[in-house]
Amino acid sequence: MDKEKKIKLVPVFDTFEIALKTWWKNLKKIVLIYLWGLLYALIPMAVIAILLGVNYWLGDSVGLGFRIATVIISVLGFFTALYFFIRSYIGIFLLVKNDYAGHEKKLFKETRQYFWPYVSLVILTCVFVLLWTLLLIIPGIIYSVLYSFACYALFFEDKRGLAAIRRSVQLVSGYFWPVFGRFIFVGVIVWVFSLLISLPLSFAEKGSLFNSIWGAIVQVASLLIGPIVLVYTYSIYKELVKIKK
Repeated sequence: MDKEKKIKLVPVFDTFEIALKTWWKNLKKIVLIYLWGLLYALIPMAVIAILLGVNYWLGDSVGLGFRIATVIISVLGFFTALYFFIRSYIGIFLLVKNDYAGHEKKLFKETRQYFWPYVSLVILTCVFVLLWTLLLIIPGIIYSVLYSFACYALFFEDKRGLAAIRRSVQLVSGYFWPVFGRFIFVGVIVWVFSLLISLPLSFAEKGSLFNSIWGAIVQVASLLIGPIVLVYTYSIYKELVKIKK
């Protein structure tokens, strides 16, 4: 461990610069993977829109049975759309794992086998962090950092469940403060960017066309900058893996 502590991580600004350049270079592929998820999600979203439209236009003439069916189908449609959106995010992991090579459609198809392992790992990690947070805020923060590479252990080392969480703890051990500082750094960057891009909404009238359009722009921008954090975190993960070998 003493030997490991002597090995310093790449400076945070260099790590962020590399992540930003990598993201920009592969932005087209990232967008295409998102679009494949959106394409599949449009089907349940269209069904929901049609049902809600029918309920709105027919009003009181719609029977109770139809309304109940609308609610059930809408809930199922929502989770179906969410399923495809999550697979889009998983696709970004696979894109990074594939060194940004391969066809986007093929990568999206491969996300199916990772869906449940990923979702179950995220839920498990969130439950553990929540339990630690119930004790005190500080333990919650500490373990959220310790568990931060669990998903990377899943995709890049094929470790699942508790094995992925233990691997993350092993990687962060001895490097808690450098890792924590790097997460604070990127968190501040994302927060400032989100604040600046959302600023026009504070001056727009609620319900106005501008408010709706700019709100959509903010959502799209948030989706696009998410992979920067993923690539940035992956760079830290790779360093720790190299050190811990």
